[in-house]
Amino acid sequence: MNRYDLKDTFFKKAKKEGYRARSIYKLKEIQEKFGIIKRGNRVLDLGCSPGSFLQYISEIIGEKGLVIGIDVLPTQSLNKKNIITIQADIKDINIQTILASYSIDSFDVITCDIAPNLTGIRETDDKNIEELFFAVKTIVENALKKNGNFIVKSFFSESFKPIQQDLKTLFKKVTIYKPQASRLGSSEVYLICLGKIRGL
Repeated sequence: MNRYDLKDTFFKKAKKEGYRARSIYKLKEIQEKFGIIKRGNRVLDLGCSPGSFLQYISEIIGEKGLVIGIDVLPTQSLNKKNIITIQADIKDINIQTILASYSIDSFDVITCDIAPNLTGIRETDDKNIEELFFAVKTIVENALKKNGNFIVKSFFSESFKPIQQDLKTLFKKVTIYKPQASRLGSSEVYLICLGKIRGL
């Protein structure tokens, strides 16, 4: 099966099952393997647009859970009481203000499917990946509870190894994982970070 067939398979499946993007199947596979999200959890989804992660997370956490999605792009309403979306740049937000606004002390899980704009110029791309990672890391450090879980999309590049090592200082276990729904030939992988060592 070539990459175009694979793309069509997951795209068509998402459309048929009512999900907004094929990326849902990446999270679904990670969830089924690692069980990072539990019923009743409070979850933060960074880079949430168009909303497929939110749709799936909403199903897992149930009515007593809450998922807040943040993206610089607008996210069309999903009409679910346990989903809140905020349009903002994660590099500019005050996460403590967001926590206080919704009477939350911390999140149980943070997911991040953000992809930086890649130019093909190695130095520029590495810089963009690093800047984005440190913005995300700051949020994780200040909003994820102790023993909380975190998943983040990354790319094999010069900055990958330092990012991986950095996360190993924050979590008990960090695993590199490439879901089947990731496009063939892509350097995209996910870092599955379990058990935050220090927390709120």
